[in-house]
Amino acid sequence: MGATTTTLVTGASRRIGRALAEACLARGERVVAHRRREDAVPEPYPAPVDAWCWDMQEPLAELPAQPIDHLILSASLFERGHAWNALSADAGAGSASADERERFARQLQVNLLAPWELAVRLHARRPLRSVVMLLDTYLDRSFPGHAAYQVSRAAGAGLVRALAAELAPCRVNAVAPGTVLPSVRDPAQRAEQEDAIKARTLLGRIGAVEDVVDAAMYLRDAPYVTGEILRVDGGRFKL
Repeated sequence: MGATTTTLVTGASRRIGRALAEACLARGERVVAHRRREDAVPEPYPAPVDAWCWDMQEPLAELPAQPIDHLILSASLFERGHAWNALSADAGAGSASADERERFARQLQVNLLAPWELAVRLHARRPLRSVVMLLDTYLDRSFPGHAAYQVSRAAGAGLVRALAAELAPCRVNAVAPGTVLPSVRDPAQRAEQEDAIKARTLLGRIGAVEDVVDAAMYLRDAPYVTGEILRVDGGRFKL
């Protein structure tokens, strides 16, 4: 990969998205770093990037001006919701059912429809070489209160396979990470959560951001791999 290669990374301001952007920069590539809002300026990157802003809950008004070779879809939306068994028959404004419907629509928009539109429109303007989407190891499992998110991720898996067929010879793949950055902030609760995850993981440890970055970059550059979903979860669900 040389300096003429341009990679667009969505959700590039923080967490895994930022690590992916930095991995591309380390290769001497040009990076278009997506963030949600123009006023949400991230910490400086180790090398210059081209900023591009788009709230993925809104229609895609304009594509980035730069010609894009590779697209890495890291941005996502996760919201805990209601357990559907606890929803009432009332679907009026302000009800739990209406609240869950709105949450469902937001997660499908950000996790499915926005990535689809961005990939298809970029490819129509100038054929992409590859697309890599970040999913979740929970894409085929659901738990009460998380169903809307899980459905959006399962639909994302279908999107990856559909794009691989529709956009060929552009290669389209996905990484489905396990727990890499636990959400619990309280140190004691976080330690308890990590211990529980380790006990259910064959490799006996929490994943590292580098594990996910390495997998995504492999799939981005693998010349004879497409339509694949690579789980990077340490064997989380093999027990």
